Amino acid sequence: MNYIKKSTYNPTENLIYTNAHLSTIVAGAIKKYPIPPYNRERLELEDGDFLLLDWWRNENTNKLIILSHGLEGHSRRTYINSCADYFHQAGYSILAWNQRSCGGEMNRLPSLYHVGMIHDLEKVVTYSITQGYSEVYLIGYSMGGAVSLNYTGRMKIPKELKACIAFSSPLDFVSNAETFRKPANYIYLKNFINDFKKKLKYKSKQYPDIFDINLIRSINSFDEFDEYVTVPLFGFKNKEDYYKKVSPINILDNINIPTLIVNAKNDPFLSPESFLKENQMSNVNIYFEMPKYGGHIGFMLPKSKFSWVEIRAKEFIEDIKVK
Repeated sequence: MNYIKKSTYNPTENLIYTNAHLSTIVAGAIKKYPIPPYNRERLELEDGDFLLLDWWRNENTNKLIILSHGLEGHSRRTYINSCADYFHQAGYSILAWNQRSCGGEMNRLPSLYHVGMIHDLEKVVTYSITQGYSEVYLIGYSMGGAVSLNYTGRMKIPKELKACIAFSSPLDFVSNAETFRKPANYIYLKNFINDFKKKLKYKSKQYPDIFDINLIRSINSFDEFDEYVTVPLFGFKNKEDYYKKVSPINILDNINIPTLIVNAKNDPFLSPESFLKENQMSNVNIYFEMPKYGGHIGFMLPKSKFSWVEIRAKEFIEDIKVK
């Protein structure tokens, strides 16, 4: 198995919470972190849509962290804010970008986003390099981590992109669809679906010929959302075809930059297929870690405003520079 220096923080011993749901809910819904003094920029796209970019620059540095949020998140979620602050204090510039329809402003086109929509991240990376950054590092959370992995494994990446880090990210969406059907995850599912339905109701006003408001009201699961919305909008055969084609586990062997994947063993969102085994580690660029605790984007530390996540990310980046 690939090896890189272990973290100075042992997430099994030092975390506040060991319960999966408590770790997930407190970190995601209760913990607050001040929003950094971002400067927002609208990046116009060739297809007529746009992305919202939040910059927090450090002067006189060529190092940039690009942060990718999770499903129905945005650039000002707590986990993004704390990571941005941690790396900004360390001398990096920060770019926290928003998927289409996220960030507080609805996008123009009918489609929202999905985990295989990697060309938007490609545009963000390419644009950031034109701003003078020669060391670019991706850090993605949950779905944002999966998008980052898909991008690095499916596209030709620029030489300026030095590493990719994914926390709490599904690797196999075929099996993960089943995990989200479990009763224990009902409350999470309901929150995601309610958020999606609000956006779809807005879309039905933008594009009444495309979105059926009665169909939107009937959606109560990811299966239905993907079958009725994702599949037709993006040209997949069916939801199974979508899940298979966007699963990062299929392209890990193609990644040619140092890549850290960290999935807590007690993450309630992840299926067993998202935990790599030793015989799946043939690519020397992939480093997989499975802390016993952490939940989903939890990893809260006692007496610290930061989480283990950003600390581990910085250690990994520093390690690969001297490896």
